Amino acid sequence: MEKQDIKSMTQEELRAFLVSLGEKPFRTAQIYQWMHEKLASSFDDMTNLSKVLRQKLQDACEYVSLVKGTGARFRRSIGTRKYLFRLADGNVIESVLMRYKHGNSVCISSQVGCRMGCRFCASTLDGLERNLRPS
Repeated sequence: MEKQDIKSMTQEELRAFLVSLGEKPFRTAQIYQWMHEKLASSFDDMTNLSKVLRQKLQDACEYVSLVKGTGARFRRSIGTRKYLFRLADGNVIESVLMRYKHGNSVCISSQVGCRMGCRFCASTLDGLERNLRPS
């Protein structure tokens, strides 16, 4: 059985999924808050859920997280900060903060690779690989 991408689910999809696992609908708000407000790095962080439920979620779901321990790297050069994140499939995405006198600009990856050709970004070197999922 293929694991569900729980962080890509809308609240309605999450509610239906939890009900299909035999859980009460109120769990939707708890889990959604852990994922999108408290930024839990895993199901283990969700301490107000029972261990049985956390194990059930672990068995049925993929939990994507770009927080500590995922191979994130940081580089700084004049006027820019580059953040590189390694994904579970081994691909790397890049986000760049550019500081200017008139304000700041941020490039946030929505894809692995890119076709734009921006000089400041290494993501364009190998072309477009794939789109990212919401998670």
